[in-house]
Amino acid sequence: MARSLLLLLCIGLLAGCSNRLLPPANVEDPVQVHLMDHGRHPSLLLPNKEGGWIRYVYGEWRWYADDDTGFWRGIQAMLWPTQAAIGRLSIDHLPRPGRSEAIPEGFLRLYSFEVATQRAATLRKRLDSHFEEPERQTFQPRYNLYFVPYPESYWVFNQSNQVMKRWLEELGAEVHGPGLFSEWQLEGQDGL
Repeated sequence: MARSLLLLLCIGLLAGCSNRLLPPANVEDPVQVHLMDHGRHPSLLLPNKEGGWIRYVYGEWRWYADDDTGFWRGIQAMLWPTQAAIGRLSIDHLPRPGRSEAIPEGFLRLYSFEVATQRAATLRKRLDSHFEEPERQTFQPRYNLYFVPYPESYWVFNQSNQVMKRWLEELGAEVHGPGLFSEWQLEGQDGL
């Protein structure tokens, strides 16, 4: 119990620390990508071949796919490793902040920046590989996303913001900060 309280205290002290995103400089063959800040978790929008976007999220399976969002479920998901999930859905156009049919849980800000087309395609291909078996997919209307199990454990030190930090680094961006909270700042941009 003492360790859990100490862990929560440390997390609380880091609450004011934001994640500073520095996009790659001088990108050859650039393509625009978007980081969507929902307030508690982020989404990543990567371009698809048809001119729209594919939205990706990472989270805890029971919370997202099963819509088991009670207080104790959240505590369990954060304090010990549980099954992770990634969610995905194609959208035709960039949404505006707030709630919409495409993004029913809404979002606060959208940060846009350019990365190398090849890096975006490589990350999209890797994330899409988890969706190759349709029978493993679970649609959750609360988020308007299809979820599949992800081969990592979800918990406080491997949650959505830390995984997003790694995805952004795969795109060639630098992320400075603890990655514990969805407190994002894009160098030179306040977001939409």
